[in-house]
Amino acid sequence: MATTRWIRCATLVTGLDEPPQHDMAIEVVGERIGRVAPWAAIAGSVDAPVVDASADTVVPGFVDAHVHLLFTCDADHTVTRAAVEAGTHAELALTGARSAAECLLGGVTTVRDCGDRDLLTLTLRDAINNGVAAGPRILAAGPPVTVTGGHLYWCGNTADSPDEVRRVTRRLCAAGVDVVKVMASGGNMTHGSNPRLPQYSEAELAVVVDEAHRLGRRVAAHALNTESIRRAVAAGVDTVEHCGWRGVDGAEDVAADVVAEMARRGTWAVVTFAGINRLLLPEYAGDDSPERAAALSMSNHEDLARDFAWVRTLREAGVPVAVASDAGVRFTPFRRFDESVHCGIDALGIDAAEVISLATWRAAQALGIADEVGSLATGMRADLVVLSGKLTGATKRLGPIRQVWRDGRVVVDDGRIMLH
Repeated sequence: MATTRWIRCATLVTGLDEPPQHDMAIEVVGERIGRVAPWAAIAGSVDAPVVDASADTVVPGFVDAHVHLLFTCDADHTVTRAAVEAGTHAELALTGARSAAECLLGGVTTVRDCGDRDLLTLTLRDAINNGVAAGPRILAAGPPVTVTGGHLYWCGNTADSPDEVRRVTRRLCAAGVDVVKVMASGGNMTHGSNPRLPQYSEAELAVVVDEAHRLGRRVAAHALNTESIRRAVAAGVDTVEHCGWRGVDGAEDVAADVVAEMARRGTWAVVTFAGINRLLLPEYAGDDSPERAAALSMSNHEDLARDFAWVRTLREAGVPVAVASDAGVRFTPFRRFDESVHCGIDALGIDAAEVISLATWRAAQALGIADEVGSLATGMRADLVVLSGKLTGATKRLGPIRQVWRDGRVVVDDGRIMLH
C-alpha cells in the first residue's frame, strides 16, 4: 500500500502559469501527488504525517532541458573538451555521476542531456532508474549528430551526407536514446566550427527529423545563427537550442518570418542561461575576475535584458519558450540552476513564478513529458523543491533549497543527498 504524507507550505507555485498560492497543502501518495488543496480545507481531516514547510515555498522539481553531464564546467572550453575526448569510460562515468548528484542539490529532478560520448549517459540514466546512483531522471541524446570537424565532433558521431545522417540517426535510436540532438550550426566550444554558419542543409536536417520521428524520438537542434534556425524550423525539429539570432557578420538578426513560422509550427525555443550569462547578473557588477571579463566580452550589450530582448520578441509572437542552463559548459555548475532562473527574471522582465513555469511545466512540454512532471497537480509525479522563505510577486531571487523530492521521496535534505 502506498505511503501517504502531506506537505504544508506557506506558498505554492504549481508551475502552471498561475500566481503563487498561500497556506496550501500537497498530498503525496507513493510516487505521485494525490491532492493540492488549501490547508484550511483539509487540516481537520488529515490522518497522515505532515511535513512542515509552513514558512517556505514549494515549487515543482526543475526540468533542465539542456545539460551535458559528462562535461566538467572548466573555465576554458579546451580543458572540458580534453577531459571528454581523452577520458576513460570510468573517468567519464564518475564525472557523470557527480554531475547528476549536483543536479539534485540544485533542485533539478529531470534533465535532458544534449551530448555525451559513447552513449555513457544512457548507462547513467539506467543506473539512476535502477537505484544504483542518485540523480535526476535523464532523457539522453547520446553523442550529437554533427559534421566532420563540426561542433562537438570530438564526441564521435559525424555524418556528412543524407545517407550518413540517416544511418547515424537510426543507430542512435537503436541504441536507446530518448531524443536526437543535431548540430545545425557550429559552436563556441569547438574551435573552427564557425557558429555563424549552418552545418547542415535543410534537406539533411529533414532526414534526421523524419527518421527520429518515425522511431518515436523528438529532435533538438543546436543553432547559433539565423540561417541555421531557419533550416531547422523548416525541417521540422521540435526544439531549437540556444536559438542564437546572428547573421554571418555576428550582428543580431531576428528574422520575423522565421519567428512567425516557429509560432505557427509550435517549435520550441530552449533558452540557455549559462554561466557566461549569469555573470551579467547585477550581483556580479564590479567583479573584476577573468570570468566576468569573458562574460562582458561575449555580451553584445553588457546587459542581460538587452542581450535577450529577442526572447521577449518570440514570446510576444506566440513562440513557446523554455528556460534551461547548458550546465557542464564553462562557468556553469550543475547545482546553480537557481542562477538561470534569476537570469530569466532579470532578462525577460517577468516575475519569479512565471520563470519557474518556463523552467518546469513549459520545459516538460518541450520535452514531451508534461503529463508526468513539471507541475504540482493531482496525478503528477511528486517531484518538488522546498525553498526557504515565502515567494511573492516581488521576489527577485529564490531562497535556499531546504529539500528536494523526486518520485515522492526526499532525495536532498538540508544540502545532503539522501540515499535509499
